[in-house]
Amino acid sequence: MRDLIGKLEVVDDDAASALRVIDHFDRLVDERASTAAVVRAAAALSGATAGLHDAARALVRRFTPDGRTLTGKDEGDWRHEPVPGQPGSWLWLERAGGDGPLDALILERAARALQALSTGSAPPSTSGLVRIACDPGAADADRRDAVARLGLTGPVTVVLSTSADVRATLISTMGSLVVGLLPGTPALPEGIRAGAAVASDPLRLPTALEQARTALRLAATVGGLAPSVVRHEDLGALAVIAERISPQEAAGVGDVRRLDELLAGHPWVVDTLHAVLDQPSLRQSAAMLHVHHSTLQERLTWLSGQLGYSPVKGRGRQRAAVAVLLWRVAHGADPEVMDEPH
Repeated sequence: MRDLIGKLEVVDDDAASALRVIDHFDRLVDERASTAAVVRAAAALSGATAGLHDAARALVRRFTPDGRTLTGKDEGDWRHEPVPGQPGSWLWLERAGGDGPLDALILERAARALQALSTGSAPPSTSGLVRIACDPGAADADRRDAVARLGLTGPVTVVLSTSADVRATLISTMGSLVVGLLPGTPALPEGIRAGAAVASDPLRLPTALEQARTALRLAATVGGLAPSVVRHEDLGALAVIAERISPQEAAGVGDVRRLDELLAGHPWVVDTLHAVLDQPSLRQSAAMLHVHHSTLQERLTWLSGQLGYSPVKGRGRQRAAVAVLLWRVAHGADPEVMDEPH
């Protein structure tokens, strides 16, 4: 091969370059190189950042042409090259302004190299199939296959939690979170912090997963007064706020900053506002808080003075409800579902 490349360099440099690409990936296969080495080679040969997405292993790898690892997921609309025999897995090159002359060949040979290096490996586990079924970037055929292997045929409830105690048979980890798939619409687990959403069709699991993430952002800590398990279907218009406003934006709102300031010395502030907003009367709110009615009245008088508005009357009540909602958004951020590998 190298002799042929040397001869071609004299008469046809483009053909020689193509053979160099083929030879490079063939040698990586012969050497049983790592996945990272193959992706790094694609970046180096193309002169563009290269990436690999593997839904089954919750893996995203990105490397620059000089071999540096990049963190975070790329959001560009790059052409994807599926890895044969690896459902939910594909490569891309991050090049603006159209493909380079060898990009298609580089991607094809890199994908074939990864296929060859994985020959004999076990098919995706249940955990891997759950990831593929829920991955928005997975090919439709891969998702259908994963759904069929998991035995899902009707509505599915997606539960996304910070706890491992999801109590589901179909379960996987995604980043720092745990996702469970519950066929149908059963009662949700208790004693965990989680968001849930229903996919009417198993092929809509990626959408339900994102809705569960939104619900998780509004779930309270376990043991508090507010619900620690939140269904997206119960949020209605509240979901729009959690979807459109980032935790950073919410934390910067003046009313949210004021709640954080008051909480530093009075840890009962948010629970008190939640109880007042949740219950139809102050006596029921006091019972929910396990305090005397007069104690609640004293708290509300103090809060009105500190907040600059009454949290129990007219627009002040509406303002307090939005402030508490945004406070939960600010403090309910969850890790990325697909983390970068360490």
